[in-house]
Amino acid sequence: MESLPPEIKALKRIKELLDKLMSDRATPVEIRSNALYECITKDSQLRKIFPVQRTFNQFLRQQHHNSILKQLIPNYRVDTSDRLHYQWYFFRETNKKAGIGKGIETSDSKLAYKANELKVVSSDGQKFRSSQEKDIYERLLTCDYLSIDLEFPISKHGEKRYADFKILNRITQNTFYWEHFGMTNSSKYMDEMTNKLEWYRSNGFKTVENGGNVIFTIYSEPKAFQRDINKYITLIL
Repeated sequence: MESLPPEIKALKRIKELLDKLMSDRATPVEIRSNALYECITKDSQLRKIFPVQRTFNQFLRQQHHNSILKQLIPNYRVDTSDRLHYQWYFFRETNKKAGIGKGIETSDSKLAYKANELKVVSSDGQKFRSSQEKDIYERLLTCDYLSIDLEFPISKHGEKRYADFKILNRITQNTFYWEHFGMTNSSKYMDEMTNKLEWYRSNGFKTVENGGNVIFTIYSEPKAFQRDINKYITLIL
């Protein structure tokens, strides 16, 4: 088999490094070519090929016009309105398993010992204790660029609680914790709910209504629950 042309080898390596960079949650949803160049210069071979960013941008331009760039690095767009200085933008490829939203990430529950309680399955295979939690999750999947952690551990002063959802909006970089309470007809459950609400309050957490980042929903009836979901999704976005 003939060896690949050097420009194809370079593009394939750039693609590998781009995907690794974009998989980091600290990376913005979309980056410019200067951020990608800073990343690829950590690779010794690419640093030799592109000693300065101007040569890198010229390479991108040439491969774009040769219709090669889009074949190997489909997750980019370019503004060519200034013929002398193209503006390059790179983004993460869409996760096709994550509903209709773009760029959704989900991390599984950290409560492995409660796995037997998770009997309600979502469209992407995640498991929940209740259909109400699943409804919240399914609605989150329709949004763009959210990182969703299920049963996320929060520690304060040596105590740990698990939020039903931790949600990071990767565009605004705002984080939210969403607690849902459903089975309010049980006195034991009501006591647990009251204790958890008090734990959040006593540890300095504020609700979104009070300028904080904690969301509480309590199920009463279907229409009110859907209105609450839509209201808080709007705040998250």
